[in-house]
Formats: sequence, structure tokens, C-alpha cells
Amino acid sequence: MPQNVSIQLSETWKSICDQYSALDHHLTVELTTKNLDAFVAAFYKQILLEPESAEYFSDNIIQKRLIDTLKAWLLETFNVALNGQYESAVLRQQKVGNVHARVGIPSWLIMRGVREIERTMFEYIASDNSTNYMNVVSYVVQLLGFSTEIMCRTYEDKTAKNHEVKHSYRLFSAMQDVAVHKDRQRGSLLDWENDLMFKIFSGQGKFYQQLFSKSEFGLWFIHKASYAFTGSEQVGLITKRIYEIDALTEECMLLEGREQLMLMVQKIRSINREIQHLVDQLFQVTEYIESGNDALTQLLNRRYLNTIVGREISYARKHRSALSLLALDADYFKTVNDRYGHAAGDMALKFIAETLQKFSKGSDYAFRIGGEEFLLLLVDSDLSRAKMVAENIRMCIEDTTLQTSVGEDFNFTVSIGCTQYDGHPDYQRFLDATDLALYSAKNRGRNCVYVTEVQKMA
Repeated sequence: MPQNVSIQLSETWKSICDQYSALDHHLTVELTTKNLDAFVAAFYKQILLEPESAEYFSDNIIQKRLIDTLKAWLLETFNVALNGQYESAVLRQQKVGNVHARVGIPSWLIMRGVREIERTMFEYIASDNSTNYMNVVSYVVQLLGFSTEIMCRTYEDKTAKNHEVKHSYRLFSAMQDVAVHKDRQRGSLLDWENDLMFKIFSGQGKFYQQLFSKSEFGLWFIHKASYAFTGSEQVGLITKRIYEIDALTEECMLLEGREQLMLMVQKIRSINREIQHLVDQLFQVTEYIESGNDALTQLLNRRYLNTIVGREISYARKHRSALSLLALDADYFKTVNDRYGHAAGDMALKFIAETLQKFSKGSDYAFRIGGEEFLLLLVDSDLSRAKMVAENIRMCIEDTTLQTSVGEDFNFTVSIGCTQYDGHPDYQRFLDATDLALYSAKNRGRNCVYVTEVQKMA
């Protein structure tokens, strides 16, 4: 939000407060401070009554983080008339609105909770015969309404921008899939089927087969293609068929009779052919879109970072699946550029990109977010896989000697921060935790992997 808008909002806030006496200000602050726990409890009690709240709130998150945040918000809202810090109060409301937009919490849900705070405050005001009832009630309504208004303005601005970026990303990712994944994913689909056939016809009795939804193809479609082609009727059908194959596969692993197995195999193969046909239809998308690629490495750039991370967090929360993130930074990269030239530096950056792709799956997301900084988002991956991938990347880069155009050999290393998603709905918290892990890796001497052990908040 432009600075001049913030100033205007600050002036409006002050004008509202100036309509009331110093006594009204003090009485409201006293009321809020004395009964703060009751007001906060009323807010979250109402919030949790709404079925839609389950996606965003859990008792654990409320107890650990949100109660103190709401208390601070209420105190700041009513204290601003006494301390005169209107601009900082406006910035605080805008920050809260931005967080709600990042997480995707509906504004009506917050307004429902604020309405409950108002109702509870009115009850306490009415029970105090010494209070100037009408003035204080009016003051409470005005301040809570205005502070909520600021949050909603910021929320709407942020949400509108997010929608624009998400639409652009869907088109972009669709084009990426056409260019990069068409043959690869068709091959991975057939590889899974062939592996199942081999295990069944080898006659080894009981066997284990990875579920189709957890295969290379399944993960790619669920985490990338389904979003890229949002709105296409094929997406829903393919998703349904993937889980139908999962169910049939689980049955196969329990069966022993050959005739029953053959019937199951025929069903699976038939569904697989249908999926292939539907995917081919999706791959026919050809449309010019604004690039979200880094020009040098051809990895994703920062443009779609928040969109992708936010979506994968939503998926992880809904399906209770693991999600991990690596942050990489080339060590002493300026030295490489200064000693061997910028062409060598570009070669090193391209090699990092190649290494990220080498040790990642088709469903993962690799970014160059600026300079020598990279991110690797590992979907459906716990800390164990994340640490393994991080070490493989680090060792591969450390053990590889590159050569400049004039025949000079050089080596370099990377520092890596590793974090597993902890269940909090705000994607910025996840990004910040990984950035902090990278900072810790650098402080520990570089050329190492630092893992943030997080406490799950679910």
C-alpha cells in the first residue's frame, strides 16, 4: 500500500480518537487490559465454531502463537489514542492483513471473531455502572471497525495481486510441462506399470508396489500438472483415476490367485491407457506466456515462489503430507568471479542448477532467487529425504572440478539450509526458517548442511 495511503489512514484514525475524551480513552484501555483474556477467548471460541476455520486454525497453533498476537493487537488498537503512534498502528494492521492474505484466511472469518469481541466488551461495559456507557460503546465500535477496515483493505490488495500471479503461473507452468515433461512423464507412467507387471508375473508370491499417487508420474501430476491445467475437465478425471489405480494396487498386493491378479492387471492397464490419453490432451496447450524462468539457469525465478510454496503448504496441511525446503548459497562466490571471470561464475551457477535437477524429482521445484542463491522445494518429502538430497548436492558440487574457457580448473562449494514444514499456514514463516538455516550453515564454516529441527504444529 502506498505511503501516502498509510498517512491518510493514520490521520483518519487520529480524527476518530479526537472525537472522544481522554476519559473515554483511559476507560477503554482499562477495560481492555483488565479483561483481555476474556475478549481473546471469546474471539477464538467463535472462530472455532465455523467449519471453515479448521483449515487455518488448530488449538495448538492458537495456544502457541495466536493468543499473544491477538492480545497485542487489541492493546495496540486502544492504546494508540494515548501514545499517539498512529502510523505504526496502521502499519501493524496492514501487516496483519498481509499475513491473512498469504495464508488465505477469509476476511469474513476474522470479522466474525471481531464482532464477538465487540459483543463481549459491551457486556462488560454494561455491567459497570460507573462507565459512560454510550460514549465507550461508540468508541469501541469506531476503533475496532476502523482497524478491521485497514486489515481488509490490505487483504484485498494482496489477494488481488496473488490472483494475478496465480493465473499467470498456471499458464506458465502449463507451458513448462509441454516443453519439459511431456516425454519424461509418459515414460515414468509406463515405467510404473512395467514394474508392476514384472512383480506380478515373476511369480514371487507376495510383493510390494509403490502406490501410483506416490510414483514419479503421480507426484508430478498432483503437485504440478493439476495446478497448471486448473479448470480443464481432464484434471479431475485423471486425479480420480490415479486413486482408483492406488486402490486396485493395494488389492493386488493382497491377492494370491493368478486369475484374480490378471483381472486386476487388466483393470489397471485399461485405466492407465485412459490416463495417457487424457494427459496427451492436456499437453496440447500452446500459448505464449510471460516467462517465469531465470534466463541463465532456466530454473524458476522468484516470480512464482510465493504462489508455489503457498499452494504446496495448503496441500501438505490438507493431506497431512511432508514438505521440505532447501536454501543454497555458493560459498565465496565473489572470489570465483574475481579470479576466473564472470563467465566462470556463470558456469558455476549453471552447474548448481544442473545438480539441483539431478538430485530432485519431477514433482519438486527448483528456483534461482537471485545472485548465487537457490531454493529447492521437495514435495511429499520428510527431513530424512531432504537431508539426503542436501548432502548429495553438497558433495557433488564439492567433488566436481570445472574448467574455464582458457583451461583453468576451479572448484567451489555451497552452504545449504534445510527445513521441514512445521504445519503453520503462513508460507513466509517457512521461507524465513529455511533462510535462517542457511545463515547458520554459513556461520558454521560453510560447505555444510544445517538442518532446522522443527516442532510440528499440525
